[in-house]
Amino acid sequence: MRRSHLVLALLCAGFLAWTGSPRAEGFGTPIIDGVLDGVYGTAEASDASGDGNGNAVMDLLELYVCNDNNFWYFYFTINADVGATNWGHYRLYVDTTNDANGGTSDPWLRNVVVTDPHKPEFSVGSWATSPPYGPEDTQWWIWDQGGGSWSSPGSIADAALQAGAVSGIEWKVSKTALGSPSVIWCEVWSTGGGTTDNAQDTSNDPAEDWNAVDWSTQAVLANSTAVTEQSGGDITPPIVVSASGLGQDPVTEIGVLFNEPVEETTAETVGNYAVSGEATVLTATLQDDPTDVILELAGALDVGTCYSVTVTNVEDIAGNPIVDNGDTNVDCFKLFDLQINTHMNLWLRDHSAAPDPDTVAVEGGIAPLTWDPTCDDLLADLDGDSTYTANFTFCLPCSCDNGNIPFTALEYKFTHQCDTWESSGNHYYAFADSAAVDTVYIWWEDNAPSDFTTQDIDVIYFLKMSFVETPPVDGVDTVGINGSVLPLTWNAPPDNELRDDGVLPDSVASDGIWTTRLTFPSGSYEYVDYKFLINSVYECEGEGNRNVFLNDELYSTTEPLIMPMLYFDICHPSGSVDPERPRSALRLALQPNPTGLGTRISFTAPEKSLGEISLIDPSGRLVREIARRTFDAGTHTIAFDGRDARGNLLPTGVYFMRVKLNDHSETRRVTLLR
Repeated sequence: MRRSHLVLALLCAGFLAWTGSPRAEGFGTPIIDGVLDGVYGTAEASDASGDGNGNAVMDLLELYVCNDNNFWYFYFTINADVGATNWGHYRLYVDTTNDANGGTSDPWLRNVVVTDPHKPEFSVGSWATSPPYGPEDTQWWIWDQGGGSWSSPGSIADAALQAGAVSGIEWKVSKTALGSPSVIWCEVWSTGGGTTDNAQDTSNDPAEDWNAVDWSTQAVLANSTAVTEQSGGDITPPIVVSASGLGQDPVTEIGVLFNEPVEETTAETVGNYAVSGEATVLTATLQDDPTDVILELAGALDVGTCYSVTVTNVEDIAGNPIVDNGDTNVDCFKLFDLQINTHMNLWLRDHSAAPDPDTVAVEGGIAPLTWDPTCDDLLADLDGDSTYTANFTFCLPCSCDNGNIPFTALEYKFTHQCDTWESSGNHYYAFADSAAVDTVYIWWEDNAPSDFTTQDIDVIYFLKMSFVETPPVDGVDTVGINGSVLPLTWNAPPDNELRDDGVLPDSVASDGIWTTRLTFPSGSYEYVDYKFLINSVYECEGEGNRNVFLNDELYSTTEPLIMPMLYFDICHPSGSVDPERPRSALRLALQPNPTGLGTRISFTAPEKSLGEISLIDPSGRLVREIARRTFDAGTHTIAFDGRDARGNLLPTGVYFMRVKLNDHSETRRVTLLR
């Protein structure tokens, strides 16, 4: 079936009545691409549209099942565009023994109970994420009857997703993984993300399959869809699912994945494989997984070249040769080398931990990076400057027609000591055909260098106790200040005290005005949150923190920032007389921010000035020069459309807008969302 016909076919398909007896489904090998193939036949189970609780992505529609000689194939539809929603958890339960033995609960302990007689021995689980979507996005679970628990040894054989007004998800499961039963009882159900969530919908309509009416009510599931294994002569030829470079630079191997097991002799015939770019294949080796062949090359592959792999004469187990049509026997890929650097010095100064040296790793969503296990891709600080670095080779599919890659954004994040993640959002890197070798520099938590001070700054605080019912007594009570930037901490009792003892900076003892002078070292975060406390009891309970901006252009240790009089327990809007953060001469503002399309850049020119407005990425590279001209004195507003210098929409990520007018410069972070 053509992809363009998917939505129409799904919308036009009638909903079938449920039956508890085994049904016959198709025999053959569908293409795992998230598109419903004719080999599936009619739906094994159907559910009414619009009855899914919780969210739209919970609303399941139809379940299709078929098999060939080696695999079971499951295809189900969802009444939502999961690619746009990018949310929702889906599970497949399979009972192979037709008895009361099996799992009684969900592997993640959701609020679900499974009833007799078809308790599952196996389960597949997956979050719906935007394409590319594959087996690595699934979890394969097995029930241990003796131990009474689930275990997950890995993922399934293959998976695919096709997003649309009605979305389709397709899963491929080895027959041997299920124990090769002749009949299975199955169910697909949807749920939320919490460990206490229940089932919100199933692919079957009868009430005995599902009775949860809200998120808190326990759902009762039954694997009531019986499907009989079909047999027949295999007349479907194999196809190439993917070809990709293996390992890290230098890459000297290519993995070729077929949609079904292939025959060993033809699979290991070197002459059956042709790689573009004058690459010579030395050996072809069929792996333990008989759908996987690894090609050894005479030399290393180049980055930035779109390589095509063409397969001919390879046969499946039934003797069907692959069709030499230039389509299903060909796949193309391109290699990219990316050096990832993260600046850790400012953060490690306050957070370094044993053992030494510190362990910094990068986690991500495109191989070779992974989100799990944590800390499997380490970065190294070879020169001791707290910039941790590693090089990674990424393999991406490219068009066999023009050699270009589709838009692909790497989502990634850093960890420290394998257990502390950045608390800010993920970083993004967009691969581009023009940058086969690239380098990125990222600061931990995505803070730009402009967010930190370049010199030590002293701040003097004055705190008056006018509104305290029982004023504290110096030498008896402890008056302290806690905050977000060292030397401030959030420890209680406080590490930093104020005194009313007449010792400078306090001028008069016992006058009810408590003072302290603190030094914030160079490299401190410029924006400081803080609060006062007496004997470990904070002021302004339930209200937000006070704040101060460390303006290192105006203040230092010799020219301290002298705060105006503050009043204990008066924190809103800022302690009644707490000053606003010093405003720059430019008063740069971005609205909206974050933004999905564009933003308005507003600033004030103190006098007629030659200026420039630039967008830069976190590594400091110029992304686009938005304006360069003379600005008259006064307020200016300039529209930014969210595009780069070539007019292309910029990918999701964090950028920095910089305005420079004569001797004035100011930078603001802007987050683009797509």
